[in-house]
Amino acid sequence: MIYTVTLNPTIDRTMRFPRLVMGELNRASISRMDLSGKGINVSVLLRRFGVESTLLGFAAGILGRLLLDGLRAEGYACDFVEVEGETRSNITAIDEATGITTKLNEPGPTVTERDLCAMEQLLLKHIVMGDICVFSGSLPPGAPAQAYARLITTVHCRGARAILDTSGPALALGCATRPAFIKPNVDEAMALVNRPFGNPQEWVEGVQAILALGPERVLLSLGSRGSVLADGASICWGQPPAIAELSAVGAGDALMAAGLWAWSQGLLPEEVVRWAVASGTATAMEDGTSMPTLAQIKAVYAQTRTCRLQPTMERIPTLSTRREG
Repeated sequence: MIYTVTLNPTIDRTMRFPRLVMGELNRASISRMDLSGKGINVSVLLRRFGVESTLLGFAAGILGRLLLDGLRAEGYACDFVEVEGETRSNITAIDEATGITTKLNEPGPTVTERDLCAMEQLLLKHIVMGDICVFSGSLPPGAPAQAYARLITTVHCRGARAILDTSGPALALGCATRPAFIKPNVDEAMALVNRPFGNPQEWVEGVQAILALGPERVLLSLGSRGSVLADGASICWGQPPAIAELSAVGAGDALMAAGLWAWSQGLLPEEVVRWAVASGTATAMEDGTSMPTLAQIKAVYAQTRTCRLQPTMERIPTLSTRREG
């Protein structure tokens, strides 16, 4: 069983404006609401691949009930710890005239030590040997930086594997627990190992430095340049086709979910990163935080190229197109 843990879920509102002018009344041309949070997005994308998961996390107040009712209405298995306060609501405002996207994020409810203990007990209630537990997103207010490391240790005690997608001190501390995967973007990776990630040679050196911190695999998101997967034995680069991007919101979660799916199927590293890149790219072609269909992902997969990077590489290698799978 795969479990996704979202400690700071959200109700996402995405609004598109013909032109957004600060300080004036702006009327949206399109508005949509999504039940979201990084772990929830992973579960949605996993379902596209035919894999059901159980959603765990914190929920608070009226919006928390709205979130859970909505997820259960869509057929997702949920078991959330109820905490004081109010689940956050985030707003994404897109200015169609300039292409600029502005995000307005609430902090979320403040959790306590008692809440974290309840989350540990929830994990112990569900997790058994062989399970996979995905920890995604920012920590809510009140949670210490070592919260993810603590929860990953709980999962490992059950003989399960952990995936971590977060940033800052929480990511650094989580690496030391040897998760099976981490998925930083370039900014998060730079902060983690204090080195640049501007070209393929720097990607190689950077992911090797990250592996030295403890994780078994690194799935580095490069945005429009694709993704690099390093597992200690190989380093693979997946390069997406050129696209018309509508919204990058949720693209990293889709990348993580597809990579997790491909890895859990025992596919080769080139195929893991290829599916990951295809999924993230297809999501960037969608509006709001909606996830693409499997058919859309497959269409991008067919145009995604992969190659292996070498630590001694002196030039960018020729990318080979892979059609199997």
